[in-house]
Amino acid sequence: MNIGLDARAIFSPRPRGTGRNLHDAYRVIPGLRPRWQFTLYHQRPADQCPLVTRPDRAVNGTLWPPNVRTRRLDVPGDRLGTWLHLALPLAARTDRIDLLHLPAPAVPRWCPVPIVVTIHDLIPLKDTGDAPRRHQRQFRRHILRALRRAQHIITPSRATRDELCAEFRLSPQRVSVIPWAPDLEISGRLPDVNAQALNELRRRYKLDRPWLLNFSGSSARKNAKGLLAALARLRPELRSRQLLVLTGCASPSLRQELESLAARLGIAADCRILDFVPHEDLPALLAGAAALLMPSLAEGFGLPILDAFAAGVPVLTSRCSSMPEVAGEAAVYCDPQSPESIALGIARVLDPPTADRLIKAGRTRVREFTWERTAAAMCTVYESCLAEPAADWPRRRVEVGA
Repeated sequence: MNIGLDARAIFSPRPRGTGRNLHDAYRVIPGLRPRWQFTLYHQRPADQCPLVTRPDRAVNGTLWPPNVRTRRLDVPGDRLGTWLHLALPLAARTDRIDLLHLPAPAVPRWCPVPIVVTIHDLIPLKDTGDAPRRHQRQFRRHILRALRRAQHIITPSRATRDELCAEFRLSPQRVSVIPWAPDLEISGRLPDVNAQALNELRRRYKLDRPWLLNFSGSSARKNAKGLLAALARLRPELRSRQLLVLTGCASPSLRQELESLAARLGIAADCRILDFVPHEDLPALLAGAAALLMPSLAEGFGLPILDAFAAGVPVLTSRCSSMPEVAGEAAVYCDPQSPESIALGIARVLDPPTADRLIKAGRTRVREFTWERTAAAMCTVYESCLAEPAADWPRRRVEVGA
């Protein structure tokens, strides 16, 4: 059995969540099915990709198990999506791929083999201030093509599955919910976080007080402005004991906008608004945090919640979208639309008895999410698709409403 994977996210020079999740899953999947062959298709030279070049990622001296091969499809310029729409389908046919897994709703216009598609969320279709109308229309077209052509759909949360089925009149039987698990690199390095590492981190990022961590980024749905407004509502004596650290604010204009807002709110001295932080700094940044704050307006899953649980850090998050599904009873919840609600949540999560309870609950909760379970569920989806008669999948792929 030969499984193909669009692995461009793994081979990215700056891998984000999807690439890291896929990498973690595919460190486990080949061992579960040693008689299968896995082909990872990518576009960039491997020596430019940190997830697949670092020596500490090797297993038994090699970067991948023996039943995994990587294949670069070089399409210079890649005009009109030639890599996706032509190079990948042709390679799948040439390599006699039995099933092709596409980890995002970017699907070839033509493909000679059955495909499985992962749809993480429908956030671009929502009014979160991120996507112009033309981008929303384009995203909807991509989703429709994926639903019409895919033999099966994977989502990381029930929230995404339910939104997908309601929005596109999709049968739930065509969707499998397969949650992610904590980032293996972060969790694997947590035992190495010591006083020296924390002191170096404090010096590098000018963290002169305990900090509250938020993975903000450039997306409005991460709610950085709402978090700043909430910080300004904290009692001065509580706020003066904490720093709010926003990471992932890569755009200089965004950082300037957030810094100006913090100054107007009178909390500039209580904030650190950072660019992307190197991934190797995240274990210490998490482990040293007083709390993770994640009052997002929407999430497809909410992986930082699990990373915080693994690090023994209490969590504040939103009671909407997929976040309660991930956090369960191990978090303090807030209304992300209300800075007052967020502020009350911050005060609660900093209360020592509450924090202790959350840390214990988080350590219990995170044990329910493992890459072994994720990998096994993905293999089950692959097997169920391959067990279906080949004549059936073109018929099923069009059973979706517009």
